[in-house]
Amino acid sequence: MATIKDIAKLAGVSHGTASNVLNGRGNVSVEKIEAVQRAAQQMGYQINAQAQSLRASKNSGVALILPDINNEQYHQLYRGLQQSLQSSFPGALDLYVTNDLPSAETDILQTLAAKSYQTIVTVSCLADSESYYQTLRLPAEQILFVYRHPTQAQAKFSLDFGQAGQAIATEVARDRPAHVGVLCEPLTYTNSRCFVDALKNTLAQLSPSTQLTVMPSPASECHTAAFAFFADQPPQILIAQDTEKGRCLTQAAYLGSAAPCPPIWQLSDNEPSVVSNQYNYQMDYARLGLEIARHICGSGPQAGELMLENRGFALDVSYAPATSKQAEALNMLILPSPSTDALKKLLPHFYRQSGIKVNLAVYPYDEVFAILSNLHLHPYYDLLRIDMACLPWFAEKALTPLAEIDPQLPDLLNNFSAEIGHHFSQIDGQAYALPFDASTQLLFYRRDLFDDPTVKRMFYEKSGKELKIPTSFDEFDDITAFFTAIHQSGNPQRPVGSSTTLGSSGLIATEYLLRYYALGGRLVHQDKPVQLELALAVEALRQYQQQLTVTTNLNSEWWNSSVAQFEQGQLAMLIIYMNLFNDVAHSPISPAIGYAPVPGNTPQMGGGSLGMSRFSDKKAQVEQFFRWLYSAEITEHLVLLGGNSAHRSIYQNQRILHLYPWFNLLRDNPSSGIRESRGLQGELFNLRHAEIIIGQGVTNVVNKIMDPEQAIAYINQRLLNEAHA
Repeated sequence: MATIKDIAKLAGVSHGTASNVLNGRGNVSVEKIEAVQRAAQQMGYQINAQAQSLRASKNSGVALILPDINNEQYHQLYRGLQQSLQSSFPGALDLYVTNDLPSAETDILQTLAAKSYQTIVTVSCLADSESYYQTLRLPAEQILFVYRHPTQAQAKFSLDFGQAGQAIATEVARDRPAHVGVLCEPLTYTNSRCFVDALKNTLAQLSPSTQLTVMPSPASECHTAAFAFFADQPPQILIAQDTEKGRCLTQAAYLGSAAPCPPIWQLSDNEPSVVSNQYNYQMDYARLGLEIARHICGSGPQAGELMLENRGFALDVSYAPATSKQAEALNMLILPSPSTDALKKLLPHFYRQSGIKVNLAVYPYDEVFAILSNLHLHPYYDLLRIDMACLPWFAEKALTPLAEIDPQLPDLLNNFSAEIGHHFSQIDGQAYALPFDASTQLLFYRRDLFDDPTVKRMFYEKSGKELKIPTSFDEFDDITAFFTAIHQSGNPQRPVGSSTTLGSSGLIATEYLLRYYALGGRLVHQDKPVQLELALAVEALRQYQQQLTVTTNLNSEWWNSSVAQFEQGQLAMLIIYMNLFNDVAHSPISPAIGYAPVPGNTPQMGGGSLGMSRFSDKKAQVEQFFRWLYSAEITEHLVLLGGNSAHRSIYQNQRILHLYPWFNLLRDNPSSGIRESRGLQGELFNLRHAEIIIGQGVTNVVNKIMDPEQAIAYINQRLLNEAHA
């Protein structure tokens, strides 16, 4: 195997220089970095990551002890913990498996005692926690017991297995079954005991004649235990403590009984049941991993015991059969977007549940605006997707208030932050719509380029500065200019710095206003009409004009071309609304994507709301559709399919946070964003028209028809004359 000495000799550099390059440290010129990299590649050299880690003494991570990794509740716990720690914790997460053998767990504790872990997270099969405290010699608050809580355990985390048992027993008792069977973990484990006790107590209260047969079984004997239910007359209903035990029961029924498999009620992660006669109670194991990670990092609750509420049966709720009137279709006016595409894929489920068909009429932004402006000519629409910038302007003219559809319908807004509700629903205290694809602008960048030693050195040699994520537009423009200067056509490692979209006045205004807001400017003022502040507006316009010389300028009417260029590796950075970017997470470039707040940290809000047209009389169908669409499960599937939402459940779903990690920024800053669609006292003005005026003024500067001062004066005069109600 080649050594660093061999590589240094081939590259014509010193041993120290080669070592610095290969270990990503030191002050080395671009020329020498490239020489060492070529030599290492030529000699097939690979860095020993384990040795590097030992040298860096990075062994103060987290140890996770699990009975096994295949069972859903343990796999999802690991997944949630691993994904959360990956972005917020510097140490490693090491996994140890006991197979529920006390002797194996005791041996693992001896191994851990010889290492320097910061925190131990364990699903223990031991009866007493004293072995942990005596062997590991860690503070009690750094040993976290999950699900099972041995005697004297102090830091305890779990989901509510008692609540789960009560909820399942309540549903099962409706049919007054003669015999119910339960396959569960050994009752020596606290979570299993809580689950079974709740089942017993609830059934005894609601269906006292029901016989309950409980079959506790360790995982290694679960398959055999499941067959015991089918030795004679099987129970009418079966209950499984997890999906693995549910699978064992299904197999036992198929192989060990001539009769059909009885209905199975089981605990699952956060997926609805898709199998006939099987009912999932959703526990959300991955979210427990997220909360444990937040505790470890110091950002979550620091109490000695944490029990999370379960998800429950949300998507398994049965809808009333559709009457002939209910079965009438709903017609929805909507924009083309990733959220629209995702909704289209989910609508068959709503039809299957309700018998109501939803027809999507998809039109470009300007045509939607024109239809909304003359809605009386289009009374056949029942549902309207209205951009949040236009909602205050159109709400009272076009929409039926939510409370008039159903008095409880505004309660769906409790799933969103107060800030989102204010911008996407409420006008003068009245809720007119529900947020559909609420979004905000983010900076997306190529993390692989920002971490590349050669690129970092090249930037330093050109600017004398460190290459880091820009927090101001001065920094953003400098980095854009740098990447454009080293651009090599066709080479994804040498892309253009960024892009500017010039095909629409509204889009031009959005990109310009981001710079204006970053300087502290506002459109809406306390004591004067809607207008741009002259000095700040001129400065922002000069910045905008200058950056056109170093960006790819696209003559497109929407941002899809910019997103496509980033996805194809042609841009190093892109500022875009996240609801337009989510699809990129499904592309090959996704591992290289970094994300950050926009320069200046004053993003504009975007996206739209859904409301009922005041010309529609289908209140019952609209209410049913809204309650389906805004259930946690449907919202989460809409996002997983590439759509967008600000629903609170999104920030607790580990699959979503792993696929779209930028949602973490919104979870941590739910109120960030600006969109001045109404006056300080709630008075209306036409923001959509105002943005067109601003975009046309900016275009006059781009086309050299006006200088920046003239353009701002032109914009302000038109705003005064045209933008007020």
